Amino acid sequence: MNNSSIRSILEKEKLNGNNFLDWYRNLRIVLRAEQKFYHLEEALPEAPAANATAAVRNAYTRRCNEQQEVACLMLASMIPELQKNLENLAAFDMLRELKVMFEQQAEQELFDTVKSFHACKQEEGQSVSSYVMKMKGYLDQMDRLGYPMPQILGVSLILTSLSKDYDQFVQNYNMHSMGKTIAELHNMLKLAEKGMPKKAPVVLAINKGRIQKKNKGKPLAPGKGQGKGKAQLAQLAYAPKPKIPPPAKKEHPAKDTVCHHCGVVGHWRRNCAAYLEGLKKNKASGASTSVYGTRTHRRMITGRLAHRIVRFLA
Repeated sequence: MNNSSIRSILEKEKLNGNNFLDWYRNLRIVLRAEQKFYHLEEALPEAPAANATAAVRNAYTRRCNEQQEVACLMLASMIPELQKNLENLAAFDMLRELKVMFEQQAEQELFDTVKSFHACKQEEGQSVSSYVMKMKGYLDQMDRLGYPMPQILGVSLILTSLSKDYDQFVQNYNMHSMGKTIAELHNMLKLAEKGMPKKAPVVLAINKGRIQKKNKGKPLAPGKGQGKGKAQLAQLAYAPKPKIPPPAKKEHPAKDTVCHHCGVVGHWRRNCAAYLEGLKKNKASGASTSVYGTRTHRRMITGRLAHRIVRFLA
């Protein structure tokens, strides 16, 4: 592997005080590729004794040289202001000093990571493998920030955030398979996923037809793929209600109009002199204005019946 191509990620974004977490992530990638990451985790040991073997002295010298190389790599990827404050430190001590300087950023990242971890749930249709790997990424990040989560707690939180499809699996796991690692749990969940019946996809029917404004008053024509029933429903839904014209008002009575009061042809009851005279008499005597049950009403019925008989015989 070409070390210069890997180291270029540090040159693109130098440490400036606001990007410590991103810079530290890139530094870990470079040192892992060069197999020198342990210099960030272990301080330089004491020099060997004078009577030490040549192999021990050579190993110590090689480690000092690598420690210096890592320290120079870190300094070269910083802005000049930070270089002046850290140039006399070894790689291990330099990283420890940087963590103290940018502790607030690390705390913020820890907060965001823990928040995302607890909010992460397996979504509908998401593969169990992608879900477990996402949760494991949060756990690994907390470990790198110096707050590792116990494995049994991490596994329990992963199980509780699975979808309802895995309720039976979780129950069986708690009864028979306690103490598994995240990698072992991952393999078990993938096997359980393969044995689950596949859900039929939900198909939504979408009507592609459009109603034009100029056809607003016309019934909707059936679109492509619609059957008779749909066309009828469309017509029922959009057909305008027929307007029933009101009956024409009669200004003048017809010649054959029969008065319902006296039975005489040619006028209505409201224009009947006998009816109006009877109303005046009833009002004067304090009687009800209704004419039903009175003698006048009986004469009206008799006159009407006689008129109809005459017309029928004629």
